[in-house]
Amino acid sequence: MSLLSITFFIVGASIVGALLLVIRAHQYPAKVRKAQEYLDSGDIAKASEIVKLVLERKKDYVPARYLRAQILVKQKQYLLAISELNGILALPEFNKHVNELDIHYMLADLYHETQQWQKEVEEFRIILQFNPDDINANHRLGIVLYRQHDYIGAKDYLLKAVTMDPALTDIYAPLGICLFNLADYELAQNFLIKAIESNPSNYEPYYYLGMIYTMKKDYVAALDMLSRARNDRRYFVKSQYAIGQIYFDNDEYSKAIEELEKGLSYVKDSTDEGLAYRYLLAECYEMENKIQEAVHHWEKIASINPNYRSTQLKLDDYKAILENKNLKFLFTSSMSELQPLITEIIAQLNYSIVYKKEVAPNEYMYKCFSVKRINEPPALINFIRTTRDITEGQINAFYQRMLEEKCRSGIFITTSKFSINAKSQAANKMIEIMDGRFLQKTMEKIKGKKV
Repeated sequence: MSLLSITFFIVGASIVGALLLVIRAHQYPAKVRKAQEYLDSGDIAKASEIVKLVLERKKDYVPARYLRAQILVKQKQYLLAISELNGILALPEFNKHVNELDIHYMLADLYHETQQWQKEVEEFRIILQFNPDDINANHRLGIVLYRQHDYIGAKDYLLKAVTMDPALTDIYAPLGICLFNLADYELAQNFLIKAIESNPSNYEPYYYLGMIYTMKKDYVAALDMLSRARNDRRYFVKSQYAIGQIYFDNDEYSKAIEELEKGLSYVKDSTDEGLAYRYLLAECYEMENKIQEAVHHWEKIASINPNYRSTQLKLDDYKAILENKNLKFLFTSSMSELQPLITEIIAQLNYSIVYKKEVAPNEYMYKCFSVKRINEPPALINFIRTTRDITEGQINAFYQRMLEEKCRSGIFITTSKFSINAKSQAANKMIEIMDGRFLQKTMEKIKGKKV
């Protein structure tokens, strides 16, 4: 064969090869489109077969790899799909074939499905770098951060999304809860009300709205919201506790006990929530003077955490009371049952009662005249049953009642003790004070006379 013939052969082969490459290059898009059609129609097997053939001939052909990622998603092989998409992002000039935002949205979805929350957040942040006003990205990133309890981060994204599209009603509750946790209660209230109006069967916002009304001392509205919030099991115990606290703060201890007992079987004692729940219930029983019930709950608390608040002090005080007959009688009797005893105690002080008035469930005041100094102005005597030290504020409140009753002298009697400041204030106001030791001695004296 001549040299010229060889040259023509080589050139011809090169041209044929180039033409074949061109033909194949034009075939790839057509094959990928056909595979896409199969995938859209649900024929994953045929779509996979075509994609496999294309990638065997051109392993980094972006449209084929992107379609393979979609196939893997359909097959729920999420980790492989993630690897494929990240591989595409590493290829040069991949964005000539595929919209980069579409890849990041797919990755965000896949990270969500595989519970890789932080990577999901990172994908949405990348998307917002392309378009800060992307409503969908702001919306979804806000929800992700909200679920991670990143209320500061979530608030801005959610607020931006709902400002751009007020029809995104699913944002109202998360945004309201974020604002509540950030102490922006007025704005939180607005969004929580909108959340309830848009979806009354979502009971989560009722709890937070109830807490806002509680802070505003709108107890009627608060109780209504918290009662509804109990329909959500996640908020049942929290709501019962909040309802109990409202009744406790308003001196309605029997109602507080009734509500708190309803949730007690659902409380996990070992948690902070459980300990706080039992402690409040014990305080309610204490205020109702159901000492044994109160002690039962404090003992439960002490068995888990002996140092929880003043549990051990309470137990020491009340066990001493239950072991002392005189004190036990004072604390286990009703206030009406104690009136004859209190009358005798006041008689021991040489006073005669003109009239009595209930100040609080465990506190009475008595307007009296001295049986020895008949011409003296009336005196006011205060009796309070408690284990807590009497405070300076309680002395001042008693002094105000003295002025209102036009009494120049006063006597403050308690089953407990007086704080140092209370003693000082009582001395300044010329008020006599008598503590639990005085009561015990007086009761012994009365019993001795009866014998």
